[in-house]
Amino acid sequence: MNFMDYKKIIVDSWIYTQNNKKLILWFGFIPSLLTTTVNIYLIAYQIFAFKKSYIFGDDEGSALEEVVFFMWDFIKTHLNWTVPLIIIAAIFGVLYFLFPTLAKASSLQVIARNRNGQEAGVGTGLKYGIMSFLQLFEYHLLIGTFSFFSLLIEMSFVVRNLGPVIFKLMLPVFFIFIIISFALTLLFTYADFFIVIDGKGVFESMKASGKLVILSWKHTVLITILMLLIGVRVFIQAIMVFAIPALIIVITGYIATITLPVTGLLIGGIVGIVALFFASYLNGVIDIFSYTVWTYTFLALTSEKHVSAREVVEG
Repeated sequence: MNFMDYKKIIVDSWIYTQNNKKLILWFGFIPSLLTTTVNIYLIAYQIFAFKKSYIFGDDEGSALEEVVFFMWDFIKTHLNWTVPLIIIAAIFGVLYFLFPTLAKASSLQVIARNRNGQEAGVGTGLKYGIMSFLQLFEYHLLIGTFSFFSLLIEMSFVVRNLGPVIFKLMLPVFFIFIIISFALTLLFTYADFFIVIDGKGVFESMKASGKLVILSWKHTVLITILMLLIGVRVFIQAIMVFAIPALIIVITGYIATITLPVTGLLIGGIVGIVALFFASYLNGVIDIFSYTVWTYTFLALTSEKHVSAREVVEG
């Protein structure tokens, strides 16, 4: 394939996304709600941990210790709530670890089948998504350590616990890991699609993805644009994750100064929940749009026949 209409792929992907609200709801919004909630908690904990660290003068403080003691005191004070909350937390944990991967597998199935003229909806996607779930889950566990968000958490841990001097010494190592992370992300761009759409194994898909990226070097510009789309998604998500806790703290603090603290907490909580749902829906739309762009690109590139060195080209 010597020509690919990048603009048409992006426009078609956006039109498809806008015409598939159920896909956005089930495979975009719900998994995004789970991941955004956890990311907000992680960011809030990091902020609290930095506040309790020696960097802000609290040499005796321990964020983890305070969180554990708070949870223990809450359990002792509200024994009747303990079992229901544990059940809710367990259900949320299972959904968080499993459903986003299942949702991605299901959405890729729906998008690919619709692109090839097949009638497929949420139910069809879920049915076929389950078949590739374990392989995709294994792959995500394998590459999760090299994700940009994981590297940020690891860097913050080093700063808090080992100090700025050690962090500066380890900065080249983190820089190398960031480069490796980017290179692996680029090489394994299509691994998810080989796993879900073609039913290949994890390492076979990683190998096939690297080969496809290398053979399709003429489409580096397209791949760069698509990577930027992912970057926009991550940037928006990061802004939302940082903004929601800040929004809750500012509103709660302000309301508490002019009225009862309980009123401030209530209003801050409501605003936070509304912002969380809005951010999750926005991220869900961007996720489905991104999946669609990548799926269309994957189907186009894998339909191209590469000529081997042994083949004779006529004319």
